[in-house]
Amino acid sequence: MHRSGTGIWLDFKDAYIVNISEGKQTGMQHMRSGVEHKAVKGGTRSKTPWGPQYSPSDKSVLEKEMRDEQRYFEEIIRAIPDDTEALVIFGPAEAKIGLKKAIEDIKHFSPTFYGALSADYMTQNQIAALFRDFFANPEQYAGREE
Repeated sequence: MHRSGTGIWLDFKDAYIVNISEGKQTGMQHMRSGVEHKAVKGGTRSKTPWGPQYSPSDKSVLEKEMRDEQRYFEEIIRAIPDDTEALVIFGPAEAKIGLKKAIEDIKHFSPTFYGALSADYMTQNQIAALFRDFFANPEQYAGREE
């Protein structure tokens, strides 16, 4: 068992960063993402019959989403305490995979990284209990990584 660990539960709307030390929760931080996933709307029709249509660029919308996601992941990574010995990510959606990739891209990341595991939407108390249980018995979660 590690003396200090950090657990992150996230989706594209919220992130909860839970710090565990000596088996007890020492803090929980909530972060809002600011990432907006929306379908591209709009476009205009030419004034001439059967004329061309203009539609807004999907590429620019997707690039903005990717920049927002990257900024969100960087904020979460900065919130991980320096003394963390172990790290695990839980979440219901694809956001956990994006954060996992961002962490794996860091060359000198010192905590033991257990990976990203699936978890449903939970209350704050359920999230805290999940991380206390994980850091007390990490072997029971072996093989569940995505």
